[in-house]
This record gives sequence, structure tokens and C-alpha cells, in this order.
Amino acid sequence: MIVLTLAVLAGLPALAQKPKNTEKPLALMVRRTLHDMGKDALMPPMLSSLLGLTPHPEGVAVKQVAAKIRGTDMIGFNVSVKNHGDIVIFRETPTVRTYFLTSPAGMLRKVIESRKPENGEGEFKTTELRPSALKKRFNKERQCWMDVAKNTALSSDCYFAAN
Repeated sequence: MIVLTLAVLAGLPALAQKPKNTEKPLALMVRRTLHDMGKDALMPPMLSSLLGLTPHPEGVAVKQVAAKIRGTDMIGFNVSVKNHGDIVIFRETPTVRTYFLTSPAGMLRKVIESRKPENGEGEFKTTELRPSALKKRFNKERQCWMDVAKNTALSSDCYFAAN
């Protein structure tokens, strides 16, 4: 009787529907970075501290996928080896370096920007920016890496002016 009931229930259309995709937006890229695409790297001590990954300046081991674009710019996706929930997406140009701390759910937690003085002289000046002020820009960066996770190649979403 139980077997017959299960067989009848299994044939119901409502049960045959595919489950909704509840995977977090960056989860696929995290898996690909950790298991097949990422290279071992070390996040610089001061950046790790500024992003809140460490209480004091110390390097953080990450798996990294990075690419050089337009000959001068570098983009990357870092996953902390110790805490896979800590993801740093970055874009570096000759004059601006932007680092987005996010999670597999794609929630923007913190933004650090280093900018070279306009005259091109001197050291980069680093500031923490309000995440809400860079939400639109972050969404482009996030989409870039979601596309890379599916295609293993940079999409047009990865090529935009960051300054």
C-alpha cells in the first residue's frame, strides 16, 4: 500500500517540477575558484586589516582568479582559504585600486579605495567608502565574475571604465 501511494504521488505534476534555484549568486564562482580556477595567493597585510579580515595587519591566504585587461588594468576574485564566506573582488588601474568585500550571497560588506594623487606624484591615498555609494559599480563587478563562473572567460561586463 505504501509503495503504491508513493508511486502515485511521484507522478503528480506538482512534485515533478524542478526546485527553484536558491544558490547564492557568487557560490559557483567560489567553488570554481577553490577547486579548479584559483591560484594560491596572499592578500597583503594592510589590505587584510583594512577590509576587516584580520584584527591586525597580517597576510591572508586566498585562492585567486585574476586577469589583466586593456594592458594596464587588473581584475580579480579572491576567496579566503580560511573562511570561504570572505570574498574580495578587486579592480586595479594605474591610478585607482578598488577592493570590494562581499559574500557568496553577493552582499557588499565593505569597500576600500586607493587613489593616486591627481598630479601622479606620491603614494596612493586609501579610504573606506560607503558601500551604498558604489552599489551600481559593485553590481557590474559581481556580474563579471558570475559570468566568468559560467563561461570561464571574461564577458563584456568585465570591460568598463573604473575611474
